[in-house]
Amino acid sequence: MASQPDTTEENEPKVLLIAQLRAFLVSGESFDLLPIKHEQDVKSEVQSLVESWTESGFLVHGRFIYPWHQVKHVEVTHVEEMPSQLAQQRFAAIKELAEGEGWRDWITE
Repeated sequence: MASQPDTTEENEPKVLLIAQLRAFLVSGESFDLLPIKHEQDVKSEVQSLVESWTESGFLVHGRFIYPWHQVKHVEVTHVEEMPSQLAQQRFAAIKELAEGEGWRDWITE
């Protein structure tokens, strides 16, 4: 008799972890960055992005480019779990808004 494939995982909706980031400048100014998403390890994704910003020497926000020495720190302000389909809809809306404001297209796919 053929064994039944385990469909438990297939039946469960995929979930994404979404981290909201906030950048704090040495001037006292702060602003939200575009959210970061990942299926399992959003912490590593955030660490990787911050490392790449550090290495590049710049933080891009909207139409502004901040030299990294002006960035005091980047903080994760909120992490949430969201069904993949809902997350994709939310990111499509954020991406459309960001592109309309002239932001770079760096939302992680």
